[in-house]
Amino acid sequence: MKTLTSLPMLIVLALMGLVFFGCSSKTKEIETTEEKITEQLQHETEGSGIYVSAKLSKIDHSHIKELLGKPHGAIPPDPGGKVLWGGDFQKALEQARLTRRPILVTWRCLPCKQCAEFDKGVLDGSPKLNPLLRRFVTVRLTDAAFLDERYFPFKTHQDLDLSWWAYFLSSEGEYYGVFGGKDHVSDATRISESALVKSMERVLAHHYDPRRKKWNVDLPVGFASKTKSSPKDLKGYQLLGKIRPELGKPFQLFGSCIHCHQVGDMLNIQAMDDGTFNLDQFTGQWPLPENVGILLDRDDGLLVKQITPLSPAAEAGIKAGDQLGMANGMRLYGQADFRGVLHRSAIGEDLIQVAWTREGQAQAGILRVQTGWRKTENSWRKTVYDGVYGPGMGFFPLKGPKSGKGQGLSVKPWMGQNPKDRPIYQTGLRAHMEIIEINGMTQDMETRQLIAWFRLNFKSGQEVTYTVRGGQQFKYVLP
Repeated sequence: MKTLTSLPMLIVLALMGLVFFGCSSKTKEIETTEEKITEQLQHETEGSGIYVSAKLSKIDHSHIKELLGKPHGAIPPDPGGKVLWGGDFQKALEQARLTRRPILVTWRCLPCKQCAEFDKGVLDGSPKLNPLLRRFVTVRLTDAAFLDERYFPFKTHQDLDLSWWAYFLSSEGEYYGVFGGKDHVSDATRISESALVKSMERVLAHHYDPRRKKWNVDLPVGFASKTKSSPKDLKGYQLLGKIRPELGKPFQLFGSCIHCHQVGDMLNIQAMDDGTFNLDQFTGQWPLPENVGILLDRDDGLLVKQITPLSPAAEAGIKAGDQLGMANGMRLYGQADFRGVLHRSAIGEDLIQVAWTREGQAQAGILRVQTGWRKTENSWRKTVYDGVYGPGMGFFPLKGPKSGKGQGLSVKPWMGQNPKDRPIYQTGLRAHMEIIEINGMTQDMETRQLIAWFRLNFKSGQEVTYTVRGGQQFKYVLP
């Protein structure tokens, strides 16, 4: 397999950030050079597993200087009054076209507790949020079945494990960016009211800038699907329904709806059926900025707080105090936009173009990532610990007497109200027993982490040995 070190030094040096801003006479030369670099890179890396983004040859660097510079245009004054949240996207689109306002669409899975507090805060509003929200046409949708891929590219631009997500669109429905985020720590470590305020301010400045159209950074309506397409149109919807018959059935309090994580399951089971499922992609979805060496300020979204030495970001020339502005041709409005670029980048080695400002001056470089760069703690994801990939344990692991005490694995196998109906019951394993080892693994894990570990490390038909305290072992062949 070829590596980047085998490429001509000219190509590597050029991609490592020798991009100039300022003198307009250089712009055409830069673009021509970059196109040649990209073409040569794509030729030399063909069949090597190294991905070179086509965006590298489509960036107008004079526009980058404008994009990251002082905004032009005037944002209309706050119209005052009450923030009105609609529930019909097509009506909102009509209203936006008439008023020329941008659109903010939030998606919320009501039965899920995750992000419920943040959702309530946005709906209730605040002195900081309301003056900005009133400048948008605001829509709140609570059923992922209404995701229309012409406007909401959910397959590639939405983290489907989140129960709250927002899209920013132009008054014509063009895609600007997204807002949302979570990690293994909590649902508040990646988003905040202040971060949403910053993103809305940036979107408004972009929307009303008269130069916006010529920059060509907004994704047009229909770029993901020319015709109306929703999750129910996926082959994965039918496949998931066969193993999850409860799909789309009414909830006691909130009525019938499709959850966003169920859409994720649909895409995964469809990929498994098509033979295109990739485990590294699955376990490395929506990488954190830290994966490339960047720690961003949560409340700003794009302000660099810290750079990891010798990381891709450090090698690209990014420093603490810089402000991210673009990546792979996409304008960034917050942390979710940057994570989205990382998510859509290659599974293995890749070259990711990034631009930022330092003391008001635009700069650019290339993030060179290597195989394994996407590795992220994703056991919190519903599509991972309770998705369609990998077998179940045969029971639900309840916390044992020594769980969480750093004394090794300690779980009890709960088999439901009718344990005798469970195949694993026939092995002799019982609910009162304490499992301390699974095929030699003795690590103390949180419940979801353990389930995720099991699903990712075992396959149907494989024999598993559960060892309980006292030494007795129970062998179980996974269905």
